[in-house]
Amino acid sequence: MSHNIVAHLTPTNLLPRIRAEQENVLEGNFQRNRNPNDLDLTIISAEANLSEDDVKKWYQHRLACWRQQQGLPANSGSVKD
Repeated sequence: MSHNIVAHLTPTNLLPRIRAEQENVLEGNFQRNRNPNDLDLTIISAEANLSEDDVKKWYQHRLACWRQQQGLPANSGSVKD
């Protein structure tokens, strides 16, 4: 199963509920690798005690936020979009 991370802003009410310690695990991993592969997602989900789907949703949203901070469109696409 492929877990390509595609930047996508998600309404906060649709994001997974994450505790502070889980957020710390996710954010630490994001700072080291913004585009984890399938194995990385499996490891991160185990470290954070979250499902792989929840980790993927968090990463997609976080990547979109990061893109905005960099002056790029939030959702993935061409830089020309």
